[in-house]
Amino acid sequence: MTMTFRVAVLLAATLGLAGAASAADSDLATTLKATVEDNLPGYNAEDTEATLRSVPKSSPEYDSTKAALAAQFRNFDVKAELIDFRYMGHDDEFVVARVKTRFVAPSGSGFNDNVVGSLVAFHQDGGVWKLWSEEVLGVQFDVK
Repeated sequence: MTMTFRVAVLLAATLGLAGAASAADSDLATTLKATVEDNLPGYNAEDTEATLRSVPKSSPEYDSTKAALAAQFRNFDVKAELIDFRYMGHDDEFVVARVKTRFVAPSGSGFNDNVVGSLVAFHQDGGVWKLWSEEVLGVQFDVK
């Protein structure tokens, strides 16, 4: 986990930003949820470039994500579905949300279906909110 992401999570937790959200926070949460949802069709089409459009090239995870996607798309036919999105809070640079995503593949593919729970940091890139960093909190396997 990057130091900046740790600071963002710490700020969100320390300042109690997970509580009642203002109307502006509600609008921001809607925008960020759409960012995650807009990322999934590219992933489900196994299109690395389309998937990475929602990740800025300046993200510390851009290159490793690109490599991981290429390997996963080459070896598995995995589909992803957003199952939960919870806005947590923000500081002056980052926004943090709790995200759960279900990943499934056809039987016999060798892939273990799972739900990944993570903290996702968002950052603006050219005035557009993008996925900056992700810290996996846990993985639940064999879910349908």
